[in-house]
Amino acid sequence: MGKKADKKRDKKKKEKPNKAEKKIKKAKKRKAQKRARISPEQRLDMITTAAYYIAEHHGFTSGRSDEDWQEAERQIDKMLKNSS
Repeated sequence: MGKKADKKRDKKKKEKPNKAEKKIKKAKKRKAQKRARISPEQRLDMITTAAYYIAEHHGFTSGRSDEDWQEAERQIDKMLKNSS
């Protein structure tokens, strides 16, 4: 065989993942999907808690509840996006 045939064979070997690599990739994918699944109720609970702490940080200032809630939503959504 010539050099071209050897390179072609080597390239095919590199492109095709073995069974162990496939299993690892599938396991990582399942773990990421499992970690990313939260219910709307869980998300709401997380936002409620975050909004409370944001309001506490601002001294429970009157008239800030909408702003605090929106900030909590941004924080939680960013956190959930980054965790998946």
